[in-house]
Amino acid sequence: MVPDLEKELKEICIALTVKLRGNGGGDGNALIDHDLIQRLHTTLDAYKEAIGKEEMVSKEIVWSLLYTSSRFYVQSKYSKNNADLMEEYHNLNHKLVRIFDNYT
Repeated sequence: MVPDLEKELKEICIALTVKLRGNGGGDGNALIDHDLIQRLHTTLDAYKEAIGKEEMVSKEIVWSLLYTSSRFYVQSKYSKNNADLMEEYHNLNHKLVRIFDNYT
């Protein structure tokens, strides 16, 4: 089950990263795909449950999630809708800390 969730998380991260590059939302705003972000959060909830008893997690998936999160921050520096991007950045970082806090 974890490999399926990790595969889905990677696909979501790639899609979000591509959408966050540039100001594809028009008028200097970054494109924020709220449906895809919600799918990421839902999948992360399932992933947290799946890894609850694991001793280690994939560093590749952790890197992908952190990179995706950082894209919200980086893009906020170049987009007019920086407040929305920073809100998504904080929400995702908060969730990632809750998921991986058992592994520190």
